[in-house]
Amino acid sequence: MRTTSILLAFALAVGTSAQSALENVIVEKYYISDANDAADTDGGTILAEGSVTYRVYLDMGADCKLRGLFGDSLHPFIISSTAVLYNNNDRGDEYGHLIDSIRLDENTVALDSWLSLGDASDEHIGVLKTDDVDGSIVGGANNDGGSNGVPGGLLVNANVDAGIPLTNSDGLLPGSGAPPPGFIHLGDQPEPLNADNSDTTFTSQAFVVQSPAGIIGYGPDNKILIAQITTIGELEFHLNVEIIDATGTPQKFVANGDTLLAGQTEFGLLNYPPECGCMDPNFLEYDPAAGCDDGSCATAIVFGCLDTLACNYDPGANFNVSALCCYGPNDCNGLDINIVCPDVAVNDVPTPIDGFTAFPNPAHDQLTVRIAATNGGQANVLVHDRLGRLAVNHVFTTNGGIQDHHLDLSDLANGVYTLRLILDGHVSVQAVVKQ
Repeated sequence: MRTTSILLAFALAVGTSAQSALENVIVEKYYISDANDAADTDGGTILAEGSVTYRVYLDMGADCKLRGLFGDSLHPFIISSTAVLYNNNDRGDEYGHLIDSIRLDENTVALDSWLSLGDASDEHIGVLKTDDVDGSIVGGANNDGGSNGVPGGLLVNANVDAGIPLTNSDGLLPGSGAPPPGFIHLGDQPEPLNADNSDTTFTSQAFVVQSPAGIIGYGPDNKILIAQITTIGELEFHLNVEIIDATGTPQKFVANGDTLLAGQTEFGLLNYPPECGCMDPNFLEYDPAAGCDDGSCATAIVFGCLDTLACNYDPGANFNVSALCCYGPNDCNGLDINIVCPDVAVNDVPTPIDGFTAFPNPAHDQLTVRIAATNGGQANVLVHDRLGRLAVNHVFTTNGGIQDHHLDLSDLANGVYTLRLILDGHVSVQAVVKQ
């Protein structure tokens, strides 16, 4: 069990984790070639029957941008197959934005293998076929490829394993017509994706492809294409990506988390095929490298104090958080001893206050505290979370009679809280649910 796994689980459990800049990696089967495609030689390289064209997309968080792809000495960038990575020798290229859009309807150009920062040609962005709304320019009657007696009209295979046929939707939408802004390539060239290459693997420990300001993805789900790979073999990849989050901070996500540098996060779905494991960070078995759930989540994490000298020692916990331990009125780590150790508390003994109520309960963003006080005086409303930590401290003066005071709960995580009203030496306590 990696320590990072537990820390992440704890962050999620107490509701402090921010939305991830990378939410998912989607591998789409774009097309499966047939005998007609294999008979075409116009592209310079035979596309074997049964070859699968895969597209790889990142599903990013709201307002996040893809900055680039990279490989380093600790996290090699790898695309590999048990067979050749298909390249259209005549009109293919290493990057999607270098594919000439006027060639997409020629033979198998649309199935060339390349990397991308969103583009699928010099005039198009790549989108999932299910998101394509403008039909096709590459399949069937739209394709003029053909040679050796094979007429035009390739890419017509409607194999159900590849979803929507390319004759209906080609996953291409009009783009900016310009390269990725400030496009930078440093280090190794992706030679195995070059038009005149016939390798099975591209791997690099010194590789950077970047658009420094970042590129936003398509649609409300912010999906962006990063690779198209065609092969008849078994595809495998281990990718590393850099994303600018909604605050403008670059974050690096890597396939292998054995050694993480500052600003790097392991993300299991950057591996393909994904390795299965426990994907729920609320369980001790959680594995951040897992890309699919194998049912191994068995032991729910229970945070608590496991120090037997503490007044709130919790034998039911299985993960110790020393900051939750309370040892007495003057040694309680800033927690409210009346909540975490009520048996040893020395003050604030609850004595009900007539005319006190809090509503609505459950509450959403606002809670109203109503007091019908006979005499005026200073009142204090304290809201603590289930661990005894102070979440809201509201002080006001009451002049007698019925008064309503509104508490802002919008910044609190959903859950159960303890509300304590202190007025004129009396204390009332009520459980409040935020939802």
